[in-house]
Amino acid sequence: MLFAGNEATLNFYLSNFTDRASLVAAIRKIPYVGGNTNTTGGIRLMRQECFNRANGDRPDVRNVAILITDGIPTREVDKLPAEVQRNKALGVRIVGVGVTDKVSERATSISSPNR
Repeated sequence: MLFAGNEATLNFYLSNFTDRASLVAAIRKIPYVGGNTNTTGGIRLMRQECFNRANGDRPDVRNVAILITDGIPTREVDKLPAEVQRNKALGVRIVGVGVTDKVSERATSISSPNR
């Protein structure tokens, strides 16, 4: 589970949980710290840390990321398209959820189907 404000941070691996209730409790404990929207850093950290066997990735299960965003990336914006494509090339399906009325076409393109 990632948070990407000014810097992307990893709060926990999904492999740390074996039941829904403890996972939901952990998600609710993630603090909102404000700051910028480092979408690129979050997607990069996800690729490097979350979707690998050492941290609980299962090769027989499709990798799906849910990106909750205000739709306005503000850090490393020029590197975002390439990072999205790296993840999609690895078979990661990114599903975007916009939480403001400012979700831009750029944010929508992140969650387009893998190609």
